[in-house]
Amino acid sequence: MKKNIKQRLALLASITALIGAAVLGIWLFGVHSRAVDMDPSPVSNTPLECEADDGFPVVDWEYWLSVNPDIAAWVSVPGTDIDYPVVQASAADPTFYLDHDVYRGWNPYGCPYLDAGCAERGIDSPLALMLAHHMNDGSMFSAFASYSDIGFAEAHSEILLQTPEGKMRLSVIAADIVDSNTEYKRLDFAGTGDFDSWLGRLLAEADVVLDGDARAESVKAFCTCSYGRWNGHERTIVYACEKVE
Repeated sequence: MKKNIKQRLALLASITALIGAAVLGIWLFGVHSRAVDMDPSPVSNTPLECEADDGFPVVDWEYWLSVNPDIAAWVSVPGTDIDYPVVQASAADPTFYLDHDVYRGWNPYGCPYLDAGCAERGIDSPLALMLAHHMNDGSMFSAFASYSDIGFAEAHSEILLQTPEGKMRLSVIAADIVDSNTEYKRLDFAGTGDFDSWLGRLLAEADVVLDGDARAESVKAFCTCSYGRWNGHERTIVYACEKVE
């Protein structure tokens, strides 16, 4: 009799564990979908990932700004899974979007965000720094870590960035792998000369350089974790500026 009861209790525990795992799996799937499955035009008649004649995804700005007025841009990298809204972080809570999605709900995937130090000028900042996680499933900004390989960088040198006001076709100029413990971000510049000096040093010292003569009034930077020289402290930053056509 006792053996029978023990067997029943063990079976009940197993069933409970399976139910718990199923519930957890459903929850994780929902969390992943909220953060990763982004349709630029989810409520219009525009098909998923529809492109305009210029190759840019068609973004329903009215819809997305109603979802979250913090959205500042939409970034897409042809040939990768990067196709996400970018929100503006605030000085009051600069890391909020590290663990909150575009709907402002808690989410370990977070949401790509423009550094709080760029809040005054936004995407037009001299150095517009955007950050997002490097997830194991390849989502968010994971693909940017691959720009440490010059072949990958050359094959994915175009970045499409758009805002409610317009579109920018960016060209990657460099990628740098940094130790976040010893190398710190710099977003403030004394003037044009100071910014030009910084850009010149970057292009002379970066790990990967595609255009050593690049000049721009604004450089867009995309930062994510990478795992190599400094393990958890390593970051890969991809720098791009608007193409002159």
